[in-house]
Parts: sequence; structure tokens; C-alpha cells
Amino acid sequence: MPQQPRELTAVESARQFFGAELRHWRNLRKLSQDKLGAITNDSGSLVQKVETAARYPTRDFAQRMDQALDTGGVLEQMWMKMNQPAWQDDSADPLVPDGPEHGWVGFDEFDPITEWFAGAHAPEFLGIGHRRIGAADLEIMWSMCGVLTKADRHLGGGYARATLLQFINATVGPALRGSYTTSTGKQLFTAAARLLNLAGFMLFDTANQGRAQQYFRRALQLAKDGDNHALGAHILTDMAMQAHYVGHPAEAVAIGEAAVATAHQTGSPSTAARCNALLARAHALHGDRAASDRALGAAQVHLGRARPADEPEWIRFFTERQLAAESIYAAHDSGQAAEVRANAPFVLADSVGMERRHVLAAATFSGSFLISGPHVDGVDVEQACEVLTNALPSACGLTSSRSIEAINTVRRQLAPYADLPCVQDLEQQYHQTVSMIG
Repeated sequence: MPQQPRELTAVESARQFFGAELRHWRNLRKLSQDKLGAITNDSGSLVQKVETAARYPTRDFAQRMDQALDTGGVLEQMWMKMNQPAWQDDSADPLVPDGPEHGWVGFDEFDPITEWFAGAHAPEFLGIGHRRIGAADLEIMWSMCGVLTKADRHLGGGYARATLLQFINATVGPALRGSYTTSTGKQLFTAAARLLNLAGFMLFDTANQGRAQQYFRRALQLAKDGDNHALGAHILTDMAMQAHYVGHPAEAVAIGEAAVATAHQTGSPSTAARCNALLARAHALHGDRAASDRALGAAQVHLGRARPADEPEWIRFFTERQLAAESIYAAHDSGQAAEVRANAPFVLADSVGMERRHVLAAATFSGSFLISGPHVDGVDVEQACEVLTNALPSACGLTSSRSIEAINTVRRQLAPYADLPCVQDLEQQYHQTVSMIG
């Protein structure tokens, strides 16, 4: 039986928060991983592994980092608060090629657009194994997918990631190698693709970018084998989001455009809406505000045509409130602080129970008060601190590196104002409620 998600929460949270805090201080001191490692006589690779929660830190390591980064002992305090159960790596998944650890790779090494639009190929799985696969097996897979999707959206990718990877390894792989009809096979490929897509998103959300990309790639192949273009468009959009997050807007735009082109052929307005919304974010980061606005307009039109009961299960979450969230992220990426300030409160008010989205939106809102420009009143440090402080309870217990880094990005923006009482209070609240100090 897979591990129960709640048994994983403390371990995931501890490693993720420690790694995020280390990265926060390293970025604050403007040091690369290699330069920090040189100061402490550690390798840059070790620093990277601790930051991404791939390696559990020792107390000596925490002390060395504290001294090199002049943190005042923050990291050692975190280490002393952390639970230290035996760490077990995610079990290897035979559906995804195993290989050396690496980060996100660009089009020179992997082009998802070419792979998706290339001509048909012979599926790897032919349905000629010994075990007969039927409706009951598919029902179990979709049920597991539903439960773990909710866990991911509410509490972050680390909350049940190991459970999902083990399920893929123990259940999905053997099913694909079983015996089934052509019709059942297409349904099986779709279910498997969705589960691997979810695993890729969880890995992306917990800063395992290279591994996430491998899962997305295999999910895309299975969606193609299952002839499910709506799911293929959804996976491409997740890949565009990842490219956007790791700072490759050109690739994000290209993948996003491929997702939109695919979505328009599916008859799923919600899929087309989400694809356009994420394309808008990619255009914004790429500096093309007009294209971003057009994509957001298209997303609104498509969403207005959607009938949730007719949509695939995995896309029903994309409602007006999710589009509103994507809109403020796009506004942030294009430097429209006034747009963020005007619309973020509505997103936050409509994010009850969605902790990850609440934190991401709050960090975006908070950061908008630290930008001066047209149509805004200027920098408002106290307001930025108030917004972020109010979001800290939602961040407590989250296992999402993206959320932690969003908070830490604002903390770094606030560093020049460190002498202000509101900033000091925010730091104290962060350590007491989120990073397990105090």
C-alpha cells in the first residue's frame, strides 16, 4: 500500500522550507551556488541539492551556511526544529527513463512541439500481456487521480508526490503491460497520461525541474497514443508554465502557441481558455503586452462558451476565478502594478481553501506595492507587508517550492527596508508560522 500522504507532509515541508530559506539568503547575498560552496568548502552541487530538497542538510552544513551568509543563525535554528525521519527517495519509475540529475532543458535537447505534431508512431504498449485490464482498473486510476489532484491544488506538489510516483510504478506500469482491447487501450493511455502529467506538475511545483520535464514528456507521448488532443493541449500548457517559471519566455510562448492550436481542435472551450491564459503569461514575460492582452481576451471568450458538465474532468477547475488569477500573474509579468492592485483582492477573496493559489496571488499582490510607475501611488512598504503577513497562515504546511519562492522573492524586495518595524514584524511572523522557527 502506498505511503499515506500525511506521513509525508512534515518531511516534505521541512526540506522544502530549509532549501527555500537557504536559496533566499544566497540570493540576498548575491552569491551563486558555486561561489557559496567555495566559501564553505562545499560543492555547488551540494548547495543545489539542498536548495531543491534532493539532499537532507546536516547541522554542520546549516552552521557553515549561517556563517557564510551572515543569517544570524536562522538556518541552524530551522535545522533544530526539523523532524528528521529517514528520507526515502522517490522510487524509480520504469515508465520514465532514469538518468543523471539535471535541470530544465531547452529546445536544443527536447522539443515537445515537434514530438507532439510529428506523424503517428507505433505505441510502445500493445496490450498483449498476461493480465487482463478492464473498466475496474480504469476506475481505480481515475479515482486516485481525483484524490491526488485535490491534494496538489490545495497543499502543494510535495504533499502526496511520493504516493503518486509509487502508484504509477506499482499499478500504472503493470497495467500498460497487460492485455486490453484497442478501445480500452486508448482509455488506459489517457488515464496513464493524466497521472504522469499530474506527477510532472507535482515535481515542477517542488523544484524538481528536470524530472518534471521527463514526466511531462512521457505523459505527452501517452496522450498521443490515446489520441486525446484535449489532454495533450493541457500537458503542453503545463510545460509552457514550467518554461515560463524557469525563465525561458521564448520557449514558453512557442509551447503555449502549440497548446492553443491543439486546443482549438478539441471541442473543449475550457481547455482553449486555459491554454490562452497561460499563453498570455508567456507573452507578458516575453515583453509583448499586446499579444498577452489578445490571448487573455480569447481565454475569456472561450470560457464563456464552456459547459463544465461537458468538459474533461481534469479541466473543470478552470473557472472564472482561475482565469482571474492568471490575469493578475500576466499583469505582474508585464509590469502593470495598477492592474494587479485592482484585481488581486477579488482573487484572494475567492481562494478560500485553495492555499497554494492564495499564497501565489498574495505574493503577487504584495510585490505590486513595491513597484513605482504609471497609474500607481508609488511604493507602499507597509501595505506590502500587511498583504504578505495575512497570507502566511495559508503558507504554513504548504509543500510547494513555487509558493515559498514567491514569498521569498517579496522578502528580498523588502530587504532594503529591513530597518522598518513592519518588515521586521513580517520576518518574525514568517519564521514563527511558516519556516518553523520560534
